[in-house]
Amino acid sequence: MYKKDINRRVCVAPMMGYTTPYARKLYRILSKKSFLFTEMIAAKTMIHSRNKDLVIENDGHNPVALQVGGSNLEDLNKCSNIAYEYNYDEINLNVGCPSKSVQKGSFGACLMKDKILVRQCLESMQNNKIEVSMKCRIGLGKEKNYDFFEEFIDETLKSGIKIVYVHARNAILSGISPSQNRSIPPLDYNFVDRIKNRYPSAIFVLNGGINSLEKASDLINNFDGVMLGRLIQNNPFLLREVDKRFYNINEITDVNEELIFAYFDYIKTKLEIDSIFRLLSPILQIFFGVPNSKIFKAKINDSIKSGDLKLIESIFLNFVKSKKLFLNY
Repeated sequence: MYKKDINRRVCVAPMMGYTTPYARKLYRILSKKSFLFTEMIAAKTMIHSRNKDLVIENDGHNPVALQVGGSNLEDLNKCSNIAYEYNYDEINLNVGCPSKSVQKGSFGACLMKDKILVRQCLESMQNNKIEVSMKCRIGLGKEKNYDFFEEFIDETLKSGIKIVYVHARNAILSGISPSQNRSIPPLDYNFVDRIKNRYPSAIFVLNGGINSLEKASDLINNFDGVMLGRLIQNNPFLLREVDKRFYNINEITDVNEELIFAYFDYIKTKLEIDSIFRLLSPILQIFFGVPNSKIFKAKINDSIKSGDLKLIESIFLNFVKSKKLFLNY
């Protein structure tokens, strides 16, 4: 069985529209140790789309997992091979997304209704080349049921997987939106704690409601890892602290001109194949919480309309130079 020694103490969650190759490049500049995820990509898209590289490109973002959505066993087997070819460290099956479109495709959280099928999906993904894992919820519907969760985990672990990422909320499949599914169903970290004690040889990474690095630090003592989502979406520059805080690396990445050069050197090569807004979207969060940054944001918005990447880079460089003390407090 494939085995690679990777520390998953801090993982950045797969987020549709956010964990693009460009975001992953920025995350990797900020943190050398965090375990990253792609956006979820549907299995058939991964196999057949001519534009799949815009989602699954892996340009030295390791350690990193590719997340797939699907329930066709043959397709999932092909996706594992693709993940290996693209030098991913792991392929992860999405069994947690509650959106209507995902349900129509017969994948995501609705798969928790059929634990046998999920086990078969995970078995089909095993190829002795790449780690296979799963991301799931603790249950379905409005009522929590630990026995249901344990029976689901018990069956899926029979597939041979050793790593499970658990969003510690139920998924409600109708009546609320995907974004509401990240806040309305109540958190229950105790479910994950109990399942970890029940299956001590498996790795359980906790996801859901971790809204600060301080909270992550508190939780890491009780779980095998934590997965951060919206916290990093809103302010990816928090990752600069992760290596020191969670991996005992005695340094913090500075937000400086060198970082801007490294990021723009990367996205300049992609200008012909993707939109300028998608290329810039991750680094626009550099303004998060920074006072008196409106003038810089206005200049960048105007420059995006003109598509002048060189001018945009110079605006970011001036911003970093003028706000360096605040950005690196």
